[in-house]
Amino acid sequence: MNARIPSDAVTAGVDRRQFLGSGVGLTLGLVLGGKAEAATATAVNAWLTIGSDGSITLASGASDMGQGSFSGLAQILCEDLMVDLAQVRVVPAAPSLASPAPVGVAINTVGSSVTRSNFWRLRDAAALAREMLVSAAMVELGDGARAHYTVASGVVTHLPTGRSLSYAQLAARAATLPVPASAPLVPDAQLRCIGQPLPRADIPAKVDGSTVYGIDVRRPGMAYAAIRHCPSFGGVLAATPSVPSGALAVVPVKVAPGTARGLEAVGNINAVAVVGPTTWDAWQAARRLPLKWTLPANVAALNSSQFMADAQALMTAATPYAVGAPNGPGTAYTVERSGTPEAAIAGAGTKLEATYSLPYVAHACMEVLNCTVDFQPGVSCEVWAPTQSAKSALTLVIALTGMTAAQVTIHVTALGGGLGRKAELDFISQAVQVAMAVKKPVKLMWPREEDFTHDQCRPMALVRVRAGLNQAGQVLGWTYRNVSPSILGQRGVPLPATGDSQGYEGSQALPYDFGARLTEWVSHTAGIPVGFWRSVGASINTFAVESMIDELALAAGADPYQYRRARLSSNARWLAVLDAAAQAAGWGGAVPAGRARGIAIGTAFNSIVAQVVEVSATTAGPKVTRVWLAIDCGWVVNPNSVEAQLIGGVVHGLNAALFGKQTFVNGAAQARNFNNSRMIRLGEMPQVVVKLMPQPTALDRSAVMGGVGELGVPTLAPALANAWARLSGKRVRALPFYPNATMSD
Repeated sequence: MNARIPSDAVTAGVDRRQFLGSGVGLTLGLVLGGKAEAATATAVNAWLTIGSDGSITLASGASDMGQGSFSGLAQILCEDLMVDLAQVRVVPAAPSLASPAPVGVAINTVGSSVTRSNFWRLRDAAALAREMLVSAAMVELGDGARAHYTVASGVVTHLPTGRSLSYAQLAARAATLPVPASAPLVPDAQLRCIGQPLPRADIPAKVDGSTVYGIDVRRPGMAYAAIRHCPSFGGVLAATPSVPSGALAVVPVKVAPGTARGLEAVGNINAVAVVGPTTWDAWQAARRLPLKWTLPANVAALNSSQFMADAQALMTAATPYAVGAPNGPGTAYTVERSGTPEAAIAGAGTKLEATYSLPYVAHACMEVLNCTVDFQPGVSCEVWAPTQSAKSALTLVIALTGMTAAQVTIHVTALGGGLGRKAELDFISQAVQVAMAVKKPVKLMWPREEDFTHDQCRPMALVRVRAGLNQAGQVLGWTYRNVSPSILGQRGVPLPATGDSQGYEGSQALPYDFGARLTEWVSHTAGIPVGFWRSVGASINTFAVESMIDELALAAGADPYQYRRARLSSNARWLAVLDAAAQAAGWGGAVPAGRARGIAIGTAFNSIVAQVVEVSATTAGPKVTRVWLAIDCGWVVNPNSVEAQLIGGVVHGLNAALFGKQTFVNGAAQARNFNNSRMIRLGEMPQVVVKLMPQPTALDRSAVMGGVGELGVPTLAPALANAWARLSGKRVRALPFYPNATMSD
């Protein structure tokens, strides 16, 4: 069926004529995902266009953060369309407010979900489009026997006559035909593209600099704005300053509904934007602007030492969750319980207790937050943003401007890093407010110092683990309590009796034979804004769990790899991944002199990952020399993309484990830029070997596919800590390893 063309096709470098081919073709607006609702122009979730020039285009709501998801989606589509990969293009799509919530166009790029959530949906869409084109050939040739037709490389061939018709020739007629209820997929044995290491289409443009990121957007007559926040979270503007010389405007901006986090309450004027003729002019004027702020009454208590003291108190004195009670910050939630682990530990021959701590960590995306808005009062509002949440951005802009959805256009640009931070909407809200005030196109940018100091960090956490062992080293009882701020709670999400899933993920339903167990999560009372950070709670809990497993192995006098194997004996999938990582590293064989290796395993986003990290010693501490990583994520679309994402995750995990830390004094973040937020250098990058588990013998629609983009992070830190403990005899339970490192080190 025909449908409107996404309004951001121009932003994607594709004009509307190119998008439709020669203006005539087949466009499918599909409600994918198994629901029976008919697709309409207002209830669609994927736009698949086959042009009469032979072009094939999917308009997708996913964001390009460098993960190669667009190329992966194209690789999926070309399989059941039976075309070559080069014929398929995936471009950004405008979000939709359709209900039920659309999946293809308005998908949030979070949770390593783009490929795994759309794999079967796009295969179905491609198969439906293929069969409609074959039906068009049947009409054209007058032979309705499907068995008389074959398809290859976008050409339908009629076997009895040998006549062939291309998709380009069939597209216009196919657009007049009904969409079939279902269509067969290409058999597993005949797959040509899925599972192959095919080149990514986005790489050439990123190499030659032609990719358009949010910060690259320009509009005719555009002004430029730089943001400046109150240094302390929770502070509000005391008085609006005068417009400085050379600036165009000073615009106070409010915390918009839906963007409030922690101490940043709705309606608070927590920042001003200085508008100027260039970014430099606006930035310099903002830095010099004399501003007065009213700080929170408890500002003296908003510091890292107090946050840790509060966490320690909550470790023993949190209020248990109660049905019908407010259950605000400071509540203890029971995530899982089996048996009586306290009694089992009390009766055990060997008892262990350890406390692990992790600090707040900033996202530190290479591209700072930015957003361009062209606001025409009463007419339209166009937004260009490097966002992971296009649909939420659309809803926000409608609320701020009072316009209809038809008057608002969201252009999703490429992202110079997202890591969860660009799923937030505060920077978009600010840009819209500024554009509404100055009534001309404006690009708002956060200087690097604002990006660091007003991040929504990965939460800090304090974790206490207790365990009891018998003489054979078996775990008779295990208790685990994590105290950390609630990401979902700060977003107004009502928490169930088990608490915030983002806080305890990676610590519950573990396949280890723990005997009796208790897992708890406590919502910390700190009001520092927190958010989704690559691998979220798994990056916290896997460190604590896998560090403790190593400590148990040491107490039992067992090899840490073999100790894990014995505790995982009933879970073949976990065992296979653990074995793959150990075998890749040659565990048990000779290790170079002066080096040691540590191992860890964990799960996140339906995938299982194990890592072996090798370290050597420097005068300051560990240096990571090699990393071996094994992953089971189900079926792999492009092994090269999987490997690249996992290596990128290793880098991210290394930065956090070695150096990542944000601290606070009087509510103000102390790490303000890369100079005091150390990152690894090129010469410090270890050799990384990635092992992908063998693919299933057959694709199973009922099997859960795993994510990849965040999976290189969680097991890095514990494997590193375990390696260092073996080499040095020193157990590091508080990250990062180098808390005071700077880029001058």
